Amino acid sequence: MNAYLMEQIPFLIRILLACLCGGVIGIERQLRTKVAGTRTHVMIALASALMMLISKYGFFDVLNVAGASVDVSRVAAGIITGIGILGGGLVFIGKQGYVSGITTAAGVWVTVAVGMAIGAGMYPVGIATTILVVSVQALFHKNLWVVKQATRARVVFQITNEKKGFEKITRELNEYNVSINQFKWERKGKNVFQLRCQVLVPAKYSKEDIVEMFTKMEELESFEIIQ
Repeated sequence: MNAYLMEQIPFLIRILLACLCGGVIGIERQLRTKVAGTRTHVMIALASALMMLISKYGFFDVLNVAGASVDVSRVAAGIITGIGILGGGLVFIGKQGYVSGITTAAGVWVTVAVGMAIGAGMYPVGIATTILVVSVQALFHKNLWVVKQATRARVVFQITNEKKGFEKITRELNEYNVSINQFKWERKGKNVFQLRCQVLVPAKYSKEDIVEMFTKMEELESFEIIQ
């Protein structure tokens, strides 16, 4: 009995180490208020490490049974397939068709791989991958031009002259290289029109710059930064 328990200690260490690695990744995600946080990543790393241990060592008792065949890669393959369901649940598509949560889903997938590596006894690879993932996330959340994306915004303008008002708005937006993706034109009264549009603001402008940009426009009624 004691010998059996001693055999299980390395397995428990692997599971605990997988939880630690998953927790480190999860803390970084939670600090950025992402959908999947510390607890989610810990549970995912724990589960994948346990399943990897089962895949490697869970079938030793049937190896010598006549007619029994064991494929140690089947459980590992099942983990990778099954995580697609969880990852899909983390990706959201808003009403305007904007997708979010892809990076979080990818992070969950990496956490599964870390858990599998630890479960397989590949400690250096698992720990190094954890450090690399956290480093990449931290680095790419800086305002680097390679990862900075254009900002989408919804803007509402009140126009009193149909043609001249629209031309003035487009001219002012073009000065900042702001492009109009789609718009809705609505008559509100005699010679009074409302222009609702979605615009794409170049990545070089900060949120403060965007606020200043729109508030300078006399026709502005309201605006909302989407992403």
